[in-house]
Amino acid sequence: MFFACALGTLRYSKHMESQINFNRKIGIEIEFVAPIIGRGTNRDVQELLSQVLTNHGIQSCSRGYTHLPLPRGCQLAVEHDASLLDESRYRGLSWSKLEVKTSPMLWEEVERVLPEALDVIRYVGARVNASCGLHVHHHFPEAEHKPQVVRNLQHLWWRFHRIMYGLVASSRQSHMYCRPPQRNEATIFDNCTSYASLREKLRGWERYNGLNLVNLANPDRMTVEWRIHGGTTDWSKIRAWVMATQRWVEHAVKRSCHFKAEPIDNTQTGLNALLVTTGLKSNSRIYRKVSKDLREIAKYLLKRWKQFNQGQDSKAAVRAA
Repeated sequence: MFFACALGTLRYSKHMESQINFNRKIGIEIEFVAPIIGRGTNRDVQELLSQVLTNHGIQSCSRGYTHLPLPRGCQLAVEHDASLLDESRYRGLSWSKLEVKTSPMLWEEVERVLPEALDVIRYVGARVNASCGLHVHHHFPEAEHKPQVVRNLQHLWWRFHRIMYGLVASSRQSHMYCRPPQRNEATIFDNCTSYASLREKLRGWERYNGLNLVNLANPDRMTVEWRIHGGTTDWSKIRAWVMATQRWVEHAVKRSCHFKAEPIDNTQTGLNALLVTTGLKSNSRIYRKVSKDLREIAKYLLKRWKQFNQGQDSKAAVRAA
């Protein structure tokens, strides 16, 4: 994705207020399958969905799978994604395998466009399965002039990745397209003091990581991509995940994240540490104030963690005994 807009300036005192950066552009990719009724093809479904979205006031286009920017004036692209699997409950149905990508948008535009687009997508019969994902890109131009922010984000990812995977379906941790970080990757950017050295480290880097940094090597893109969330067409889930990942990015920009040799275990205590550290909950050392939106996201993440990790704290206690 191509991000052309510079970030607005946010000023923080020593004790910061944790809030959403409404000037950081976001790109969202939503994978799903839809039934092909009659004798149509995948392309027919793409064209139809694109036309319906456009008729509904959301400028959309249909195209094959590509990493190219969306055409000028296009808010959504409906693409074919061959990596997705068919639904299998009933024999005889054919399925269109689709990915809808947004153009780079500010949060205000995301909130205006995406809920209505998702209504249309669900109406045409969209379904998600274990092969589908939700991918969120955040513009990260700071990496070009201050590559230490990439080190910060990688340290944060390594330290809390077990908890982050605890916020999504367990199948995502073993999914081939969003693998967790390895120990030797945790400090790989520590000595990058220039954009040239950062690009060299990213040469040959694998994009199918839960946190994908490949686009930072391209000055025309400069995004980080969170890939660990499973597929969904539920706006409330997408909204919460976009705001949470945006908060983690903002923390890496504004604070130095130190390397920890061992990642934190996936427990409720560990989740609380993630929320407090990154400004989703207030703390006396850094984030004394947390915006109402982010406090609500913290509550959502706690609820979601409990949904996927019933009994996890008691299991950890048994392991430690």
